[in-house]
Amino acid sequence: MAWSTPAFAQTQYISVTQGTVNLGMTSTIIVTAPGAGSYNAVVVTPSGTQVPLTFTFTAAGQTQNATFGNTALGFKSAFNQVGTYNIFLEQGSTVMSSASIYATNKLLVSMDMVTGGTCVEISGDPRGAKLFPRFYVVYASNEVPLTNASKGAYVTYNYPDGTKLNASWHAPTAEAGNYAGSGGNTGFFIGKFQPSWNYTAVGPWVVSATAGDAYGNTATFKWSGPAYVLSPATLVTNVQLLDAKSGSSVTGFYNGQNVIVKATITYPVYAETAPGFAGVLDNVTRGGVVTATVGWGFFNSTTNSFGSAKNPGGTIAQVTMKYTGVNGTWMGTFSASSLPALQTGTNFALALNAADKAQPPNTGFALLTLPPATVQNVTTTAVSTTVSTVLSTTTATSTATSTATSSSTTTALSIPTDIYAGMAILLIVGLIIGYIMRVPRK
Repeated sequence: MAWSTPAFAQTQYISVTQGTVNLGMTSTIIVTAPGAGSYNAVVVTPSGTQVPLTFTFTAAGQTQNATFGNTALGFKSAFNQVGTYNIFLEQGSTVMSSASIYATNKLLVSMDMVTGGTCVEISGDPRGAKLFPRFYVVYASNEVPLTNASKGAYVTYNYPDGTKLNASWHAPTAEAGNYAGSGGNTGFFIGKFQPSWNYTAVGPWVVSATAGDAYGNTATFKWSGPAYVLSPATLVTNVQLLDAKSGSSVTGFYNGQNVIVKATITYPVYAETAPGFAGVLDNVTRGGVVTATVGWGFFNSTTNSFGSAKNPGGTIAQVTMKYTGVNGTWMGTFSASSLPALQTGTNFALALNAADKAQPPNTGFALLTLPPATVQNVTTTAVSTTVSTVLSTTTATSTATSTATSSSTTTALSIPTDIYAGMAILLIVGLIIGYIMRVPRK
């Protein structure tokens, strides 16, 4: 039978407090005395340079330590190279023990995106709303956050059009996220994106960033999730239909009717609105174009037309809309003539579209539905109208109801005086003739 020689672990006379560090960090090297005497702790850098430090003990088991990574203390040398720093405890030419420290220059970056004012996480926003990308950066060795206290700390990021900007440091907030393992929210670097009404780089936004510090620790980050989307804004579009004669609200169409189409179009207001965005749609500064179509039946919002192969409907007229020059108000007129007879349950409608000159444009839309109106031929008609309008900045439907009450007014005739006189003479003559005719004969 063969016996193997038992293996004994080497006694560890030298150890470190942090086996992995980032450039610019420190680690403590701890030496435990094998016995009384002097020992050299030698650190061999990745480039091969040797950095020694002597430790003297009076008895076995005593411990001493020194810092590596601080140019003014301990070994008076820094972690300034990526790679393994091997450490040997030597007495004379004998190596008593060894250890190592690995230095990396890697940072780890995560991010989220919030909207201005509410700081709610979002997947995108329309023009005019503020967007804030937030970057959480930690050191790869220990996941300690990179902060504004880190020497030379910086984070740069890109706009959708490729413009590079510097993110600024933001103090911790209760709702902000944090990089997993960083020990909680300790603040973040934040960017700011404030697209005005005509910002052109609309569409997917893949955020990338570069982070680093003065010691050479760096990270290149690119968002790998679904792209954030910047979209055109939806204009706030309010539409009224007014009778051209009375000025009252129109609740239904009838032949011979003259209608005023009045639309007020403004830009939406957000919790935090980008500078230069808020305002009204005009025809000069923002190059507004407004169109209105009167029709009946089914409206196809995709083709912006009435009727389809499967659904009855048709266009009656196009309304020319012009800017009034005041408060985003546009007006046009429509004369109802030759209106088609509609089946029960079918209504007339007015579809209004608005757009500015941004590329791609910000747009607004409203759809008002109105039933056929009944007109009564009476001497005098008093109309009491109530209108319930539901307006939306996307696909808006307006319903109108009206209650008409008619009253016939009795008119007193005015008779001239000479006619009264003639009638009186005829009455007297008639009485005389009647009297004569009734005289008895003898």
